[in-house]
Amino acid sequence: MGGRVSVAVRDEHDPATLDRAADATLDRIEAWAGRLTRFDAASELSRLNASTAAAVAIGPTLTAILDWARIADGLTDGLVDVAMLHARLAAEAGAAPSIDTAALDGAGRRWSLTRRARGAVVHRDPDVLFDLDGVAKGWLADRALAITPGASAMVDGDGDIALRLAPGEAWSFGVADPGGSEAMLAVIALRAPAARSAAWGLATSGTSVHRWTHSFGATHHLIDPRTRRPAETDVVQATVLADTARAAEAFAKVAVVVGAERAFTRLDRPDVHGLLLLTDAGETRASEGMVRWLA
Repeated sequence: MGGRVSVAVRDEHDPATLDRAADATLDRIEAWAGRLTRFDAASELSRLNASTAAAVAIGPTLTAILDWARIADGLTDGLVDVAMLHARLAAEAGAAPSIDTAALDGAGRRWSLTRRARGAVVHRDPDVLFDLDGVAKGWLADRALAITPGASAMVDGDGDIALRLAPGEAWSFGVADPGGSEAMLAVIALRAPAARSAAWGLATSGTSVHRWTHSFGATHHLIDPRTRRPAETDVVQATVLADTARAAEAFAKVAVVVGAERAFTRLDRPDVHGLLLLTDAGETRASEGMVRWLA
């Protein structure tokens, strides 16, 4: 789906065993991603988008991620909406969305799934096309971590990280400065309690990547579903620590879209453990929960 993926495992097994485990996980990620990418015309997602049928049968992997997309839509009050490919392509091209934005209002609610023995049937209006970039990497990281052996393991899906730590184990992550500085914006040091294991998801989203320059100015890939245009925001980058990588990915987008003043309130939830923002004024802001984990 674009980007880099890495897997790391810590355990008492010999290095060769751990290498084989990591390679097996990477193979599964590649297979899953091959079904979900929109950059391959033969992928299952591309075939779904290319179909003109109102009802299309899909397999279990695409079904599972669309199930999560529906949940993410609800958790974020519609700010994570996978039915916005038209708007994403328009932002890349520097054009207005190719269809009426009023017609797109509520597009995420104009599709549904009917489950079957293996997979589902997608029902959708003809102008609904899916873009999974905002939900797939975190979901893939979580799913890959679940099949990765080892007392401690980490799956990094192009910056969306799923982490499991054995009791007392620690793992640190640097948050890159989008301005290009070699210094890290912050270092997040996670440690499991001495008496039990722990798991987290960590994700960063922002307007400095997947950015395009046009004659009238710049656009970026983070689409605000309320306008179907690139979000107008004072947040350059948001990093979220949550229960899972897929939740961290979803709420990192929310933090960028709603802006710095509203982000901390919107993300004041039991499944979000920390928020780190970089604003367009160059300010770095952290929630109380995130301060606990900063090195």
